[in-house]
Amino acid sequence: MKSRCTFTRAEIIINTLILGGMACLLHYVYDISGRRLFVGLLNPVNESVWEHLKLMFFPFLLWWLIIYYLKNEKCDASSNTWIVSAAISLITAPLLVAMLFYTYTGALGIESVFIDILLAFICYFLALCVASHVLKYSSPGKLAAIGSIIVVAIIFIAFILFTINPPKLPIFK
Repeated sequence: MKSRCTFTRAEIIINTLILGGMACLLHYVYDISGRRLFVGLLNPVNESVWEHLKLMFFPFLLWWLIIYYLKNEKCDASSNTWIVSAAISLITAPLLVAMLFYTYTGALGIESVFIDILLAFICYFLALCVASHVLKYSSPGKLAAIGSIIVVAIIFIAFILFTINPPKLPIFK
């Protein structure tokens, strides 16, 4: 019998550590690759906030694909629920990073690499908590799933396009 799909507290903590560790390692992949364009499309190419949001999006996207493969057969969540849950977390994590980063640097005037790294872990954790809640209690329809796919696709394309041709705005510098 399939169980209602959710993540336990332990799974949330473990996956937060895995995702945060991946983000830390992927921070340097572009330089290690010899600055290859393809690698730069998925990883930070400079120290801008925008480029670092890729560290919240792309590892999370890969993680969702793996988790869906591993957990789908054991859960009674529909494909629509999986899609919406993934989309909400893929939107939540980067938005939280941007909001919290600009709050503590702009409003409080603090600059700290330690806090920047900690922020990634905190935002992954919060996004996983939200995703777990959606998986457990939500039953979205097909329209919500299609809308979620469209939003995630737009974000994906924006990361690619703005890496190649970043606007002259502070978030891209």
